Amino acid sequence: MHQGEHCSERGEPELMEDACEVAHFARKFHLTMPEARMLMRQHGNNHARLEREARKLMLKCVD
Repeated sequence: MHQGEHCSERGEPELMEDACEVAHFARKFHLTMPEARMLMRQHGNNHARLEREARKLMLKCVD
């Protein structure tokens, strides 16, 4: 592992920038890190779609 990397939940190296982006996204929508990663894997880096899906997930948790 190189400086600036850490391991993801699956033990794979993950760049710190990516981890920070996931953490920011998770905090913004009150998601867990695994939920945020799942959405990012499913919807890529399309920010409009990610935000729409995050809001859906957030509302589903409130019900």
